[in-house]
Amino acid sequence: MEKTIKDRLIDVFDDLGEANQKKFKNKLCDRQKEPRVRRSATEKAADSIDLADLMVTTFTSKDAVSVSLEILEAIGCREQAAELREVTGHTGSSDSVQDMPAQPSPPSNDKHFIDRNRTALIQRVNNIDAILDELYEKEIIRQEEYNAIRAEKTPQSKMRALFDGPINSAGTGGKDTLYKVLMKLQSYLMKELGAK
Repeated sequence: MEKTIKDRLIDVFDDLGEANQKKFKNKLCDRQKEPRVRRSATEKAADSIDLADLMVTTFTSKDAVSVSLEILEAIGCREQAAELREVTGHTGSSDSVQDMPAQPSPPSNDKHFIDRNRTALIQRVNNIDAILDELYEKEIIRQEEYNAIRAEKTPQSKMRALFDGPINSAGTGGKDTLYKVLMKLQSYLMKELGAK
């Protein structure tokens, strides 16, 4: 069976060893480009598998490779960077997350983009804690709503709770803000849904 991007990342992170993995996580937290990774998230990544999972869920498979290469080069692990580049056939720039077009405003239609794509968003959005962090900072959700949604067991139940509670209450302004947050954190999915 062909190895996935996540499998390739696990192999490379295994090769790093404990000291370089620590440097990698530290550099990942210091990275200024979006999406940002919180230190608490890297602290939860106890091993190579957790770290690879964090990279893929935060950046998508394609950008996880770009960002990993960027960090490996920055911490001087050029051998592992070369190995990752070779096994993934990656040739693109590490700025691919930033190369996305500027955020378009939600398409004008009688039904908001968020409402039209509710089912797909519930099924496919996976980086929900980061989305909740953004919505909390923008005061779309309150502390108790934030805690209640995070306590849900699955990504799908978290998204349903988000839609049925705070986003429903916040109306169009809340949906517009969620749209912008999703464009920032789940740009490839949003692009795909917008194209339908």
